[in-house]
Amino acid sequence: MRTVLTFLLAFSLSGPLLAQQPTSTLATLVTQLEQLQGPLPEVPRKEAKRTLPQLRQRYQRGLPVGTICYLTVNTLNESATPEPLVVEVATWQAGKLTGRIMRLSHEEGRAMAGAPVSFEETAILDWLLLRPNGAEEGNYVGKYLDLEERLATLSNK
Repeated sequence: MRTVLTFLLAFSLSGPLLAQQPTSTLATLVTQLEQLQGPLPEVPRKEAKRTLPQLRQRYQRGLPVGTICYLTVNTLNESATPEPLVVEVATWQAGKLTGRIMRLSHEEGRAMAGAPVSFEETAILDWLLLRPNGAEEGNYVGKYLDLEERLATLSNK
């Protein structure tokens, strides 16, 4: 079973994925992180860390028009407990980033920008690039959580 999971994970993480609509990918990721119990899975975080330097270079050279960079970052919440959040990146310079925290609008079912936040690059756990046509890159943690959910659904049938 672990071999099958590894193969499916490798298959699902390779190449860009075309989503139904950009906001649904983002809303799904925000929801997954809100509902997550325990730490983020290690395997997709390692891949995100490995590919982060290329993302940084691409971001600093300038992303294509309409492409938005989101990061999953580890921040402290009001209780000083570490919490993974999705942030839409506004600036990324010399290892320091600013952006807006993405929250789920429960009335509309889509992710919306909220409070501003700043953090160090070391807080990054994962990354996601969304293009206007719905294509995505990265989102290793989100894809992994999707795959786990699908496999759990299959095993319960």
